[in-house]
Amino acid sequence: MALLLVFTPSKNSMLEVFRLTDEPNVITKGNYGMSLTIDLSFADAEFIEWLNEVKTPYPLLMVDTDLLKRSPTLVKVIQSKNIPIGLLGRSSDFYVSNPSQLEKDISTFSSIMKHPPLWFRTKDYIFLPEVTKILWKEQINMLAASKIQTSKGELRLSKGDIVSIPYHQEERLQLKRINQLIENNTFQPIEETIFGYSIKTKKSP
Repeated sequence: MALLLVFTPSKNSMLEVFRLTDEPNVITKGNYGMSLTIDLSFADAEFIEWLNEVKTPYPLLMVDTDLLKRSPTLVKVIQSKNIPIGLLGRSSDFYVSNPSQLEKDISTFSSIMKHPPLWFRTKDYIFLPEVTKILWKEQINMLAASKIQTSKGELRLSKGDIVSIPYHQEERLQLKRINQLIENNTFQPIEETIFGYSIKTKKSP
């Protein structure tokens, strides 16, 4: 699936600067372990408190630009804890009707987070050619999910699963359910699930 990675250090972490596929392709499942992602367009005080307390390995937060713009507290927590973050886009049809919007969203994300997004997914998990072309040009990975945990039922997870959780004002999984999911499963960073390696970091003396 992926042939090349290049890394650059950033605040005692490793930030990927090249993409994970050698041609435009949507990543839906890995090969090793499991990873947790949260689609985030709403962050109340309860969620901010939870995010302050959550332990590593952190879930990958897929955050929309409207939330980044209206919640500097969320941005501060993400940056201070070095929580991995990607860009949660709008619906695929919206980008077709508004062809300049995707590049605007990427620019807004980059301006607020001080780096471009490495990961992107649309809210409906559909990647139309118009979207794929821009993402490939910008070297941003298209990330879907193999399992989506909603408020109904329990997931049966298997090796390589990329799990998505919705957290929106109109639809969100209760934080206690998210905690149960984390406690009952062993999640790891998305790169480990895709490639099966660990990224080790060390602080300078």
